[in-house]
Amino acid sequence: MTVAKAVYDMKLWMILGIVCAFIIGPVGDISSSVLVIVLIIQMTISMDGLSFSAESIKNNKRPVLFSVLACFGISTAVTLLVGLFFITYRPEIWNGWVILAAVPCAVSVVTMSFLVRGNTTMCVLSLAAIYIIALLLTPLIILALIGESVSIIRVFLYVLLFVAVPMAASVPMKKVKIGRNIRVVSINIMIFAMAVLSLGQNREYIFSEPWTAVLVILACFIRIFAVGFVMLYILKKCGSSRDNSMVYIPMAVWKNSGLGIALCLAAVGTASETALPCAISMLIEMLWFAVVTNRIEKSWPVSRDTSVSVNG
Repeated sequence: MTVAKAVYDMKLWMILGIVCAFIIGPVGDISSSVLVIVLIIQMTISMDGLSFSAESIKNNKRPVLFSVLACFGISTAVTLLVGLFFITYRPEIWNGWVILAAVPCAVSVVTMSFLVRGNTTMCVLSLAAIYIIALLLTPLIILALIGESVSIIRVFLYVLLFVAVPMAASVPMKKVKIGRNIRVVSINIMIFAMAVLSLGQNREYIFSEPWTAVLVILACFIRIFAVGFVMLYILKKCGSSRDNSMVYIPMAVWKNSGLGIALCLAAVGTASETALPCAISMLIEMLWFAVVTNRIEKSWPVSRDTSVSVNG
């Protein structure tokens, strides 16, 4: 593989991030803040060049609804189901699964939509709707299942950071022509940073409790890879619009694990054990992201999509 190709290979960036995470380890309290900045930059890059209108909102009403159901229906339900195994085995880890189930989708779903040529406009509209709903639903789920309260103001702050700030930043960026290749490399760098920050922060616990970490990894593979491939198969067989399906699928598997880690610290305390499902989930989600973006063209090429409906 040439150096030029390696720069564009997301898997290599992720592997490098994992290796660096285990070498470097925790970077301190600053990791959460840096992770938020990384996600905001990634979101801004992915939104570059998008435009919105009243017509686009009208045409995407049903797809936005389906995206919300994928996030807070499929994804939340499956996350709670795989987490049930830990409810008596490790109650602290169960709390982490609840928080992961309660948070909205990752802002990186917009990045994936951009890379696999999905309906990115609809994806951003769905993301905005999901984060508004999360203002009420996320605290309610956490309170109902583990009895811990999370400030709605705190969740609202993340809504502003992950949606409003990138949307505002993308406006002046329209005057700067950023090529697709530059954006892809920039996104790969963000993936590298996310791997270092999320995995490195939990390195010591993973080394001290390897079997527990393995069980969480297996649960994450079921939650992410199994659901992702099942949805890909069903949507393709049902004749759903490819553009919209490339939004529904990540909405159903990709949780905002970074927000989950932050809420674990806010609701439960500083225990690494509670944040473990969120930290490992972020890693497996990025692995899935790397696999899917490299193979989706073979399994569902753009040219073979015969559906033109915006409602599918």
